[in-house]
Amino acid sequence: MALKNPLAPFLFKILIPTWVLIHLTFIAPPPALTNEKTIKIAAIFSLSGGAATSNAPSIQGIRSAVQTLNKQGGLLGKKIQLMEIDNQSTPIGSSVAAEKAVRLGAVAIIGCNWSSHSLAVAKVAQREGIPMISNISTHPDVTLTGNYIFRVCFTDIIQGKAMASFARKTLKARTGILLVNLNSNYGIVLSEQFKRYFESSGGSILSRLEYKNNSDLHHFQQLVERVKKSKPNVVFIPGFVESGIIIREMSRTGVTAIPLGGDGWGFDDFFKAGGSELKQGYYCTHWSRQDSSPRSLEYLARRQNKNDVWAAEVLAVDAINLLAHAVNQAGTTTDGSKIREALSQVQDFKGITGTISFDKNGDPIKDVIIMGIRNGCPLFQSRFNPDKNRKSRALINAADKML
Repeated sequence: MALKNPLAPFLFKILIPTWVLIHLTFIAPPPALTNEKTIKIAAIFSLSGGAATSNAPSIQGIRSAVQTLNKQGGLLGKKIQLMEIDNQSTPIGSSVAAEKAVRLGAVAIIGCNWSSHSLAVAKVAQREGIPMISNISTHPDVTLTGNYIFRVCFTDIIQGKAMASFARKTLKARTGILLVNLNSNYGIVLSEQFKRYFESSGGSILSRLEYKNNSDLHHFQQLVERVKKSKPNVVFIPGFVESGIIIREMSRTGVTAIPLGGDGWGFDDFFKAGGSELKQGYYCTHWSRQDSSPRSLEYLARRQNKNDVWAAEVLAVDAINLLAHAVNQAGTTTDGSKIREALSQVQDFKGITGTISFDKNGDPIKDVIIMGIRNGCPLFQSRFNPDKNRKSRALINAADKML
């Protein structure tokens, strides 16, 4: 998930209070450990501000993973001292948080959620030689910051191609419309990737309709009316909470086009905002609760309410466990360069979200999940793994087998 920006304040007044509290009270922050027998790991996320609701699953996953590792004895005989640092939902706050992590002696950084935040943290981490793993920042530029930066999620390039391929090859869509938030690089980059592949495979994008963070309900209704008149086969809406609002208006207006989205739809607040009214739609994500792999089932078995588990949470668990693997391989809890080297050599790491191998940029070569939405409920459709060269042919072949 990349460069998400808060929208109209009324959305967050509705969505933040109960949902954030539910997630962040399931596992409380670990007690402070301050002696020399600890390894300090900084978790930089939004504990306050407009991004807090979308960051809550990540924090839940990190706390869960650290708690499990410490119960098992920690890393190389040292308990993990988790330092949760609030980035206050801004890039500037993220940079300040990263500098704080440096001062506190963090050996590694996990974070952030939003790519605009991760980009700010990555600059500091690279400068200071601190390995950083983002669980769900999908903007391509995050790992291009330098060789100390990694992620466990796919990029916007991959998910844009995947959804366009799915639209063309599985849904047989010939025409589409893009709905893009001009204040979100996430939406801009993802829509560009979708358009590029959709058109190169013979589809036609009829128009690109635009909105901004401060767009109100009336503006969304106007956009929906334009979609209805154009009668496209699909509508690609690479947004976040606002996508749910747009979809709600599409459902109530009788738009027949099938809505498609990216990983920004894979959160509870999307469904609360309007996704629950969707009769048929599709989005891509990193993991599904319907995943029957042993690691997925084992993790879900430990969770009291399985319906509260979303992809960002299990990606955060994978990020912590991958870091633990690298620390053990490097044989050090203090040398960031050796930990970085161990991360760069990761091949076939077995995570909850799938098997992870890093390419030369620190991006994972792993499965992409396509989810369907039927009568407001997300349902697993299929998975595929792009080959190491990201060949579009692999995406086409995978989409042909879906559904």
